[in-house]
Amino acid sequence: MDKLDPLLISYMEKSILKGSEQLEMDTGNNQPGLPFIDVNIIKRTERTYRVAGVLTLSTNQPDASAENPDEELIKLFSSKRKITLDDREPKTMRWLELGWVIREVRFKKDGKTVDSMQYRMGYRFHKYESEKALQRKYAVEELLRTLGESAATLGDTPYIPYTVHRQRGLHALASLITEITGQMHSELGSSSHFPARWSVSKRINFLHFIVAFIRLAFSRANFDWKEIGANYYREIGGSKAFDSYKDEFLAQLEEWAQCPADSLGMTSLGKITPLYFSGMIAGQFSAYRFGPVHALTDLAIAEEEYTTEATTIWLVENRAILTRMAAEQGFLQDTNSLVLCVDGHLRSSHRLCIRQLVKNGAPEQIIIWCDYDPDGLIIAKELYLAVDQHRVAFKWITHDLEVMTVWEEYEEYMKAFLKQHRTEQEQVLGGAEDWKKWIAR
Repeated sequence: MDKLDPLLISYMEKSILKGSEQLEMDTGNNQPGLPFIDVNIIKRTERTYRVAGVLTLSTNQPDASAENPDEELIKLFSSKRKITLDDREPKTMRWLELGWVIREVRFKKDGKTVDSMQYRMGYRFHKYESEKALQRKYAVEELLRTLGESAATLGDTPYIPYTVHRQRGLHALASLITEITGQMHSELGSSSHFPARWSVSKRINFLHFIVAFIRLAFSRANFDWKEIGANYYREIGGSKAFDSYKDEFLAQLEEWAQCPADSLGMTSLGKITPLYFSGMIAGQFSAYRFGPVHALTDLAIAEEEYTTEATTIWLVENRAILTRMAAEQGFLQDTNSLVLCVDGHLRSSHRLCIRQLVKNGAPEQIIIWCDYDPDGLIIAKELYLAVDQHRVAFKWITHDLEVMTVWEEYEEYMKAFLKQHRTEQEQVLGGAEDWKKWIAR
């Protein structure tokens, strides 16, 4: 065992041994004619001694930087800590000899009968992975530094007259870029500014996109999607650089800027996002009274500052609820209610308008009513998080027309319900008496 690198021994002890196991340091046995050594894994107490397994590893310890492991082996270890290999395959013996893998044989309690045989990542492979991770970390931090420097000069471009909303949105983007690029690699992966499911590489790509977007928005009155990548990378194919994530990146950009991309100078999106509602809403340039169903566009929401005198705000997922309540004679007036419908998806403009209304108005309660399916639970949470910082009573409507007033309790109720059921809102519409009962609770 004195031939083995102490770091190799430490690696095996930390990565392979179980709680009460030890390596038998003085009984390493060389295999005759082969560059391998067998090391026992033992369990020892004051009264017992048992061989729990044996590790076979190479006595050769080549420089980890001399070559890279085979792509096949990298893929095998990409999602598993233990892999199964065929001992009869020459490549298996080659990987073992080069120190890329360690063979682990486990015995049954008799200490002799083989229970399992698998291969673990060798210390050489572990060093390779660690060095690659360190290189990625340094590369990301260098990239963040470069992006931060780029963000600091975003305003140093020819002046283009733009609205207050455009100016506010662009500076919000630039401020976030400056904040995020000041973080370390480890912080980037857990930053709450991005969707949790995004990988670090996707987050980096999005930061490139934001810098590219802001550069154009500060220097041109109008631009289209293809110009963002083309002007940023200035190479063949640059115009398609962000195509794979177009919808996701635009949605996240609008969330950061708190306004539509159209308002920041981007043209040719060819779509308008409506927010359907019924009830009283007032803005600087428009006002809506009780009556039919209306719609606010994302462009209007970005330019306006809306308020409401409603004491009860209903946030619903389904248009069936909205149209049913709007059609109920006198219900909205009698209860001083405003109903907002996100129509199956909470968009950034919806979130902005809801926040405006809650901040500028004085609602006493917010009632959230969504479909009883997995998407409905997600939307219910997004609606709650959009306004949870405000001191107002919250209510959620259950599938059996009951009211819950604590988000965590509603979330647990829905998780249990979804194990057996799926229900849409229009199947449990209730009526005016039910709605009034919920308001009064």
